[in-house]
Amino acid sequence: MAAKAKRKPEAQGAPGFDTDPLHRMTLGYLVNLIARLMAQSLKARNGADGILPGQYPVAVELLLQDGMSQRDLCEAVRIEQATMANTLKRMERDGLITRRQSTEDGRLSTVHLTELGICRAQAAVRNAAEVNRIALDGLSPADQAALRNTLIDLAARLEADLGEPAAETAEEIK
Repeated sequence: MAAKAKRKPEAQGAPGFDTDPLHRMTLGYLVNLIARLMAQSLKARNGADGILPGQYPVAVELLLQDGMSQRDLCEAVRIEQATMANTLKRMERDGLITRRQSTEDGRLSTVHLTELGICRAQAAVRNAAEVNRIALDGLSPADQAALRNTLIDLAARLEADLGEPAAETAEEIK
């Protein structure tokens, strides 16, 4: 078997692509890695029949405010309409949600957690708290607060960059 030819950096991506392993330590890479690892940990804790990581933000929003429209859910969890439609379809299939005609506007339907959905969403919230505890273990309360505030501020700046309505910064939340 012939040895693989060593690829030039330009062959791996954009011209000048950095092949140094430290390139993987950029903020975007690390935030994405942490998000994926936390999602995998949550999925493992929730089990095969539990709330999936992609369903988690929807379930939490519905725990906080039952009876939201699909459009309002999209805005609340910041995902596209098509992704939300697929997520809700799967949650409905699994008996986690039901849809009802809106009492305010008969053209709209609202999304509601079922008893099973409430039970599984509450379990997922407990599991997410455990994942957060594990991730933050070893950081002082002050470092945890600083990390949280920094992430809130980063999100606000990126939302502003995308032309989104001004999000609250960590200072405004205080």
